[in-house]
This record gives sequence, C-alpha cells and structure tokens, in this order.
Amino acid sequence: MHSVKLSAEALPSQAWMQRLLPKRLWAQALLIQCVSMLLLTSLAGSVINSVFAFELHSLGIPLDSLWCWLLLHICMVSLLAKLAGMPVWWRWIHVIFPLAVVFMQQVALPAGVYFAGFIMTLALYWSVYNTRVPFYPSFPSTWRAMHRILEQHADDHSLKVLDIGSGIGDIAMFLAKQRIHDDVSGIEIAPLPWAISAVRAIFSGTSVKFTLGDYRQLDFAELDVVFAYLSPAVMNDVWQKVQQEMQPGSLFVSSEFPVPDVHASRIIYPAVNAPALYVYQIG
Repeated sequence: MHSVKLSAEALPSQAWMQRLLPKRLWAQALLIQCVSMLLLTSLAGSVINSVFAFELHSLGIPLDSLWCWLLLHICMVSLLAKLAGMPVWWRWIHVIFPLAVVFMQQVALPAGVYFAGFIMTLALYWSVYNTRVPFYPSFPSTWRAMHRILEQHADDHSLKVLDIGSGIGDIAMFLAKQRIHDDVSGIEIAPLPWAISAVRAIFSGTSVKFTLGDYRQLDFAELDVVFAYLSPAVMNDVWQKVQQEMQPGSLFVSSEFPVPDVHASRIIYPAVNAPALYVYQIG
C-alpha cells in the first residue's frame, strides 16, 4: 500500500487562501491581523449582537468591553491562520500578540522602554523577514555530538568547518577549542548576535572567526563540514546550495530540522531533550 502525503496546497479549505496570501510568513501574519480587525469592524452591528450576545453574557463579558472584542479577534486570527496553513508557532504568536498589546497599554510604560526594546529586537532578529530564520541557541549536548561527528569524519586530518547562522557563537567556539587544528568559522546576519560572538572570539584563545553576512553569498566548495540550526522554511534552499557547491564526501549537518524528502545518512540524538542531528554525506 502506498501512503499519500497531502501538502497544505492540496487541502481545498486552504488552497484558495494560500493563493491570495503573500509568500512571506511575516506578511501573512500582518495581513491576517488586519483582515480580522476589518471583519470584526464590519460585523460590529447586528450580526455579533445576535450570534455572540448570549454566549458572552453567560461568560460575564459585556458585549461592549475591550475584552469581548479581544476574545473575538483572537478567535478570528486563529481561524484565519489555520486556513492559511501557517505553522503552529505562528498561530500562537497571533494569539499572544493582541494580548501583549493590551497588556502593555494597561501597564503604560515610558516610551523609552518601547524604543529600547525595538532596537534590541531589531538587532537580534535582523532580516528574519528575508531569511525566515529566527534565533535558535544550540545545546551543549549538541556541541558534544557535533565534536564526535568531526572526530569520526576527520580521519587524522584537519577540517574546514562552517556554522551557518552561528548566533552568539557557542558551537563554533566549542569546536574550535576541542579541535585546535581545524579551521572553524561562523557566519551570522543579525548584528547583535554577531557582535557578541566576535567579542567572545577575541577572548576565546582560539582561531575561530565570525563573519557578519548572509551564508547564501558564500561558496561552500572548500568546506568539509557545514553545520546549520536554521528553520524548516529554508531547508530546501540550503540543501540545493549544499548539493551544488560541496564536494563529494563532505558533510552537511542540520540540527532539529531535516531536509524534506531526503533520507539522512545518519540521525544522532545527543540527549533526551535535545534536538536530533541529521547528517547528510554529499555524493
């Protein structure tokens, strides 16, 4: 018996909506929030009164209260996000975002606090709208498992290793300390994590190097091992680059997120609560 895997596009309840939505998840999220507010505004009269009045009254929520409209908005954005086929974690963001907005309005913090938070967030998640890769810190058990992979792959010679999306540099610095003869480096597009990793590298006592930039602009041809802890949204693109540029016998290792529809050479589980490592041997 052959199993059939349905993609989001194959579901009739989602296909029409996905054709209307932009491709970027952040743009989808913004559009869904706006559409929900417009729909609730247009239904603010007799429809909501007739359909929801009794239920809300039984819950003790006045129909004209802020919490009433917030509850309806959360239900609406959750439904729209599900119809759009957005990942589950984005649906939770849709729920948490309006609650956070109302909460911050009630707290009434000084404007400088919001500005500082904006600058920090911008520096940390720089270009996430473009790369579709948020900040994921790796685990010490992952560092140790990656070290064992390098030892098995090295065969008594030095390796050229790159961590793409290196964050604050944890795994690259760990590997550089354990394998002092390897050429270990990282590349990060977000300014704040890169700056932290660059400062840490100065005091690490190793030759590890961190570059501020986009890994898509690099040539992987001379690399022996590429490590990635990125996002499911980019795995197909990364795999195409790896196949086109890396030499036969080299390794691509992805933490937590496998390459869709590609069988890994090995799957390593570093610890009980740590994400799996998917090892792909090129060629």
